[in-house]
Amino acid sequence: MSASEASQQANRAEMDPKRLVVVAYLVFGIILTMFLGHIFALVLAQVGVTDTKLIDTWAVSDVLGLIVTAGLGAWSWTNPKSHQVSMEVASELMRVTWPTWEETRVSTFAVVAASIIAGVLLFFIDSFSYKLMVDWLPHMWGKL
Repeated sequence: MSASEASQQANRAEMDPKRLVVVAYLVFGIILTMFLGHIFALVLAQVGVTDTKLIDTWAVSDVLGLIVTAGLGAWSWTNPKSHQVSMEVASELMRVTWPTWEETRVSTFAVVAASIIAGVLLFFIDSFSYKLMVDWLPHMWGKL
C-alpha cells in the first residue's frame, strides 16, 4: 500500500458519516431550491401573479423554493426513518474502496475494445442479413 492510499484510508476512517449526510443534504438542498424556484415561477406565471424581485436577484418564486426545501430538509432530518436510512447510506459509502487510476484506465480500455469488436461483428452480421434478405432470397425465389 502506498503512502497516498494509506493517507486516504486514514482520512476516510476519521470522517463521521453524519458529516457526509449534512454535505449531501446541503448539495441536494441547493439543487432542489433552484429547481423549485423555476417550478414556482412557472406556476405563478400560469396563475397570472407577477413574480416580483424581493432581494437583488431573489424573486418570490425563489424564496418559495427555499422555504419548501428548508421544510423538506428539516422534516427529513428529524424523521427517524429517513435519518436512519441517510446514516446507513453514508456509512456504506465510507466503506467503498474506489479503483485506482490504473484499474480505471485498464477497465475503460477493455470496454472500448469490446465495444469496437461488438460493433464490427454486428456490422458484418447486419450486412450479411441485408444481402440475404434483399438480394439472395428474392433472386432464389424468382427461379422457383
